[in-house]
Amino acid sequence: MKLFRFATFLLSIWTITSAGIVSSAFAMNTVGDFSLLDHKGTFHQLSWYGDQKALVLVTQANSDPINRSTAPTLETLQTEFEPQGVTFFMINPNPQDSRESIVKEAQSHGYTMPILLDEAQLVAESLEIERTGEVLLINPETMTVVYRGAIDGGPDNQYLKDALVAVVSNQAVAMPSSPTSGSPITFASREQHSDNTPSYTRDIVPILQNNCVGCHHEGGIGPWSMSSHAMVQGFSKMIREVVMTRRMPPGQTDTHVGKAIVDNMGLSIDEKQMLVHWINAGAPNESQGEDPLAAMVFDDPKYTLGEPDMIVKVPAQSIPATGILDYRYVPVELNLDRDVWVRAMETIPGDRQVLHHVIAYLSSPADKTARGRETGSARGEGIGGFAPGRQPDVFRDNSGRLVKKGSNLLLQMHYTTTGKASVDETEIGLFLYDEPPAYVMSGGAAGQRRFLVPAHAKEHKLEGEQLMERDAYLYSMMPHMHYRGKYMNYTAEYPDGSSELLLSVPRYEFNWQFAYRLEEPLFLPAGTRIVARGAMDNSARNPANPDPSKPVHFGLQTKHEMFFGFTTFRYVGDTPENFSGEKPKSEEDVAGL
Repeated sequence: MKLFRFATFLLSIWTITSAGIVSSAFAMNTVGDFSLLDHKGTFHQLSWYGDQKALVLVTQANSDPINRSTAPTLETLQTEFEPQGVTFFMINPNPQDSRESIVKEAQSHGYTMPILLDEAQLVAESLEIERTGEVLLINPETMTVVYRGAIDGGPDNQYLKDALVAVVSNQAVAMPSSPTSGSPITFASREQHSDNTPSYTRDIVPILQNNCVGCHHEGGIGPWSMSSHAMVQGFSKMIREVVMTRRMPPGQTDTHVGKAIVDNMGLSIDEKQMLVHWINAGAPNESQGEDPLAAMVFDDPKYTLGEPDMIVKVPAQSIPATGILDYRYVPVELNLDRDVWVRAMETIPGDRQVLHHVIAYLSSPADKTARGRETGSARGEGIGGFAPGRQPDVFRDNSGRLVKKGSNLLLQMHYTTTGKASVDETEIGLFLYDEPPAYVMSGGAAGQRRFLVPAHAKEHKLEGEQLMERDAYLYSMMPHMHYRGKYMNYTAEYPDGSSELLLSVPRYEFNWQFAYRLEEPLFLPAGTRIVARGAMDNSARNPANPDPSKPVHFGLQTKHEMFFGFTTFRYVGDTPENFSGEKPKSEEDVAGL
């Protein structure tokens, strides 16, 4: 009797499944979150589409006959189902297809949907993609694959369309899989590492030392320490996640475009493959010898640039446990008995948890009234500052900024509360030239101060520009927005009508405000316009958004928004000898902060 009941139970399950009332176990395969750039440089993250009914992912390869023959059907499905909450992508995991060639393929054959570039093949591996023309229908809310297979099998077998009809109708997919006949995709790195697992000591430790351990060590700014193999192995799944979603290393740019950047963040394709495949293998340690990570010793100096010539101690600031705090303007005496030229400036926060930013203004001997203190307008030349992720201010190529005898600092200090009362005792180190430098450094910003980001807006585009009034050399660019910042790029529009993209930050992160320094200063003829283009995400899909139900305007607090593409540059001919004493503009001056 028990055997009969069990057989009846199995038969009922088969009957229900074959009727399409429930999906097979295959259809509930869970997929991990991932992020990729598309062939136009736009950032996409799977989890961001969690409010969509479904996401269609079609494997693409240049010159693939299945892609080309099924393109019209795919375009028709896109037209029909996108208004119903379905997002369509192609994904190219073929190392032989360059971004440029993929762009040409899309233009030649009318592919209108974004083509995600899986250059390391890690996303295709995680999705178990094996052939070109293969379709995955993903429920982005549950992160599960509900259909895998061909787009269709002829007029009588519209597999993908049938699956889409079921999904948008909140029904189970009757046929969760179908055979595919595309060309097989070669995963050379996966095969190599399957036969020979990457070595912890030889392969993995150098990757961590070069990209991670500088922050992730005892006393570093990372939230945990990579102090041993055991620690790395314990956090290995987290490491894989942040690599797959491009969260770490922070501050990544689109390396396919723009000018060469000093210390560009991000892992190489080989490093990503090595690290993820090692983690997938269980993050083993083949060595019985000394652990290279455990043997590392860190002597973190307070000032990374060495011993300052002057140290400015900011009066202790008491920060309450809760509430929104107005900007504080703290005057600090310099007691200078002579003019000095600043070559660098480094801010050491007393409490990084509460100190959001510092901007150091010069209050000249002729004006110590701190004009506009209540409104937050500029009070003099801004010579440097601090923000999360911001590097020390270093003026390159024997350039600097003048601080006149009798000048003082006025510090704009922005604090945020953490639920615990604190006392912040910040220091500022000034590094001075023994002799006047060759050049005078300046700064500016391409930005907007008048805008309104609508509630729930997923991509509210903004644009600002900066005019170079004279011949100049550009040294660095620093995008600045608040929690709703989505992306920003910089373009130089030259007087002869030509233009070039200088920098693209596809995923802006408020907690990592990097100044992207050019490897070589870029000459900008007089009349050049630096145009910053970007967008705000004021939707619920932005996990950092304080309140997606409210429109947002420009403002000083982080609950408001800013849009500035800061620049550091020097005008040709600005030298100490012919410097009139008129302050060189800084990014903070232009922004009116």
